[in-house]
Amino acid sequence: MTRQLEQLNINSNNVNRVFYIRGDSVGDRLVVQQILANQDYNLNNFVQNNLLNAYFQSLINSNKKPLIIDAGANIGASAVYFSAIYPQCKILAIEPEKNNCNILRKNCHGIDLSLLEGGISSSNGYLYLYDPGCSDCGFRLGESGDYQVPVYSATDLIRQFVEQGCTPFIFKVDIEGGESELFKENFAWLKNIPLLIIELHDWLIPWQSNSQNFLRAISSYNFDFVYKGENIFCFNKDLLLDGV
Repeated sequence: MTRQLEQLNINSNNVNRVFYIRGDSVGDRLVVQQILANQDYNLNNFVQNNLLNAYFQSLINSNKKPLIIDAGANIGASAVYFSAIYPQCKILAIEPEKNNCNILRKNCHGIDLSLLEGGISSSNGYLYLYDPGCSDCGFRLGESGDYQVPVYSATDLIRQFVEQGCTPFIFKVDIEGGESELFKENFAWLKNIPLLIIELHDWLIPWQSNSQNFLRAISSYNFDFVYKGENIFCFNKDLLLDGV
């Protein structure tokens, strides 16, 4: 069944765009409200953002292409938001649900964006996508489900884009509990990320210690942690204090 799309006119950082959502989707409206209306990823109130902006400008001045990785890209609201703030960036969007990907392509038309239809983890492989009933923003990956999707190693993805001339800048992670597998092993790439934004999901998946691997991994490096809404903003002190 084809679901009817509703067209929204949005303004993000003085950039006007048409944005599409499914008219019957609670999840689509929630994503638009959180990211584009409430601006959950707005960094302006963080003191650390001053050095992040200086780091960004140093990349531009050095003719380097900043890379934003959007893991759990959904229908493209976060990609649209970040592209308006940092128009010189390359965005790698990662989303496992095929219908979300189709809408993301429409919403991100004209943005310097590459889309991977799949998940992200600590190693390459395959998992199954399933719907736990949390609308279109709550799909998860597991050992069984509706259909199989590829899962990509964060280490390999970052290396591939660095080889193409990009420099890591922001890594946003909202993958509905998949952070347990993402940070299970092979997380040395963290030291090269100036800003990691992550939503943890112990509240959604109780008594599974889902955030434990992330906490263990991130504690190996030198980050500042600040909180806003559902997200933790992890600023890399080694890169930002020494990199400008």
